[in-house]
Formats: sequence, C-alpha cells, structure tokens
Amino acid sequence: MNTPQLRMFQTLVRREFWEHRSLWAAPLAVTVLLLICAWLTHGALDIDASDSAEWLDPQNKTIVFALAQWGLTVPYYLVMLLVLNFYLIDCLYAERKDRSILFWKSLPVSDGATVAAKLFVGCILVPLGTFVLALFTDLLFTAIWNIRAALGHSPELVAWDTVAFLQIQTLMFLGLVISILWYAPIFASLLLASALVRRNVLLWVTLVPLLVVIGERIIFGTSYVYDLIDYRTDGIWKSLHLEGALLGSVASVGQGVVISLPRFYDRVHVLPAFTNIDLWIGLIVAAACAYAAAWIRRYRDDG
Repeated sequence: MNTPQLRMFQTLVRREFWEHRSLWAAPLAVTVLLLICAWLTHGALDIDASDSAEWLDPQNKTIVFALAQWGLTVPYYLVMLLVLNFYLIDCLYAERKDRSILFWKSLPVSDGATVAAKLFVGCILVPLGTFVLALFTDLLFTAIWNIRAALGHSPELVAWDTVAFLQIQTLMFLGLVISILWYAPIFASLLLASALVRRNVLLWVTLVPLLVVIGERIIFGTSYVYDLIDYRTDGIWKSLHLEGALLGSVASVGQGVVISLPRFYDRVHVLPAFTNIDLWIGLIVAAACAYAAAWIRRYRDDG
C-alpha cells in the first residue's frame, strides 16, 4: 500500500543518495575496476608446469571458482565499510552545517522518520545493494574470464559450479545479515555522534574512545572498555568457531594450500550467532541511539 507516509519515507531515502553520492558511486567504481581487471589481467596466474595437472583438476577448479567468488566481494565490503562510516558520521552533522535542515524541518516530516531513513540506508539498503552488485559482478567476472580462457588468453583455472556458487552466495548473505545485526549499535552510535557533536565529529569518534581506553588503563589498571570494543568488533565470529572450520577446510593443490569454501560451508553453523543474547542486546542499544539522535535533532538549536 503506497501511503503518504511510505512515499515520504521513500523520498527521505532518495535524499540520502542525492546528497551522499559516494553511497552508490563507490560500489560502481569497484565494479568497473574489477571488470577492467578481468579483461586486462595477463600473466598474473602462471601455473608451474609440475603443478598444472593438479590445478586443472575439475575438483580443484571448483575450489578456485569458490575462492574467486569470495575474493571478488572483499573490495566491495572494504569500500562499503569506509563509505558507511564517513556517511553515518557526516549525515546529521552536514545538514546542520549547510543549513539544509531548515528546509527539511519546514516539511511535515518527523525527526524520527529522518533518522530512521538514514539508519535504514546505512545499515540495510547499502549493504544489501552491495551484496547484489557483488553477485552480478561475480557472474560477469567469471563469464569474462572463461571467454578469455577459451581464447587462450588466461589459464583455465575457473570451472562454473552452480552448487558451489549457491553455497558461497548463501554463506556470504548469512554473514552479511549477521554483520548488519551485530554492528548495528556501532552504526547507530556513529549516527548519534553526528547529531550530538557540534564540530569535528570524526575526531570525537576516534580520539575520545582512545583516550578513554588509555585513561582507564592508567588510572584503574583495567581494560574493560577496550575489551568491550574488541568484543563488539569480532566477538560474534569467535562464537561461531570459524577458525576450526577453516582449519578443517584446508586443501592442498600442487605446492600450494587453499581453503575449500564448499567444504567450509558444510562445517560452519550460523545458528549460534542468532541465539547470542549480546546480538539482541546490541539491537536494543542501536534503537536507543537512534531514538536519542532523533530527540537531539528535534530539540537542539545551533543557531
């Protein structure tokens, strides 16, 4: 149902992409660079003659194919993290700085809807859009590589495997969902800082936690804040015991050692992530930060 509230929310979402073009320009730039590499890469994957039989074995080509699917997504998510951090730090601060907040406050739009749109873009829409774009890039890159292999311009290291493709995409999608849920309080806290801090937001969100960690260590001799930050950074992945699954997925190919992602898929279990109470507590904290950001945006006056 296309209600006035939904249409307004869609406008708020589009506004974020109008005002922060890096949200869509950066992933597209990664796509262009990867496809150029697929066309122009030459001689970077020379195979030792003594290992060629093993590398070109169909089973090992499937392993290489799966690794390629994963490897092509890494640039996307690194760029996405960089762009989203700057976006969330800047989005509420920038509208005060350029005074565009006055225009948007003159419209019948609540501060809660504005903050929700920004959090929706940063925590859900951009990550999911990045996943879809990376998926299509995987398909195009593989197609280009196979065409070049057929023409003799690159080694035939990659063999299409539908089951492996679906397994890897499923694994990466579940990893993305877990990441969105686990890092939601961090993203929401950056949004809160953007609404709260009057200037130099980046300095506040980087220097203040560092000073708190150092101060706690010097004054009390403890490291609770550091442990909390460290846990919130990668604690969810430790609870999934990924290290053991990776070690059990090692495969030897020629003189090299690679990780068999299809084998890893069979060994890893993501259910413990969704039953982790800290994940749901983090979502409550994220909601509280978003509410606080909306409240500050509504009542503060920088004039």
